[in-house]
Amino acid sequence: MTVSNTQYQQYVEQLYSNNRDLVVEAAHTLGDFGEHRSVDILIELLQKTTDPVIRNAAAIGLRELGDERALEPIVSLINDPKTEGYRGTLIYALEGFDCSGLLPFLVEQVITGNFEVSHQAFSLIESIDIELDSETLNFCTQRVKDALLENYEKADLLEDLIDLLNEMNSFTNTKNL
Repeated sequence: MTVSNTQYQQYVEQLYSNNRDLVVEAAHTLGDFGEHRSVDILIELLQKTTDPVIRNAAAIGLRELGDERALEPIVSLINDPKTEGYRGTLIYALEGFDCSGLLPFLVEQVITGNFEVSHQAFSLIESIDIELDSETLNFCTQRVKDALLENYEKADLLEDLIDLLNEMNSFTNTKNL
């Protein structure tokens, strides 16, 4: 769907509004319309806002756009202490990107994240459908095994993750034969 220059400018102006609802609407709309010229503006909004609702809207807009320039800023925010307790939507926003290079990061999110973050990160790992190197897979598997010894609350999820990583590793090893 295309948007006229006038409509685009109106949505961009809404991003700078003091009205949270207008900002959220504009961020979602720019993403839904596929307005790639708004990537830099949405990244700036994502990084500068202190409001988790607005940050989440910017992340979802960027998810819809799927522009790789947004990947690093989203990952940086997930690692930022200011997003503690507000990371679930940021992890969800990563679904719009190729996360195969983020496997160790995602494994760590499964291990350390709250319920929503852990399960969302697990889902992202499941969606990785390219061949990964055995060294990375083995490292991640060992990390999960170590965490399993300390984290009984997530035992089922961590055991499922070990199974998934072993399956990914078997696939990699089979392809290399």
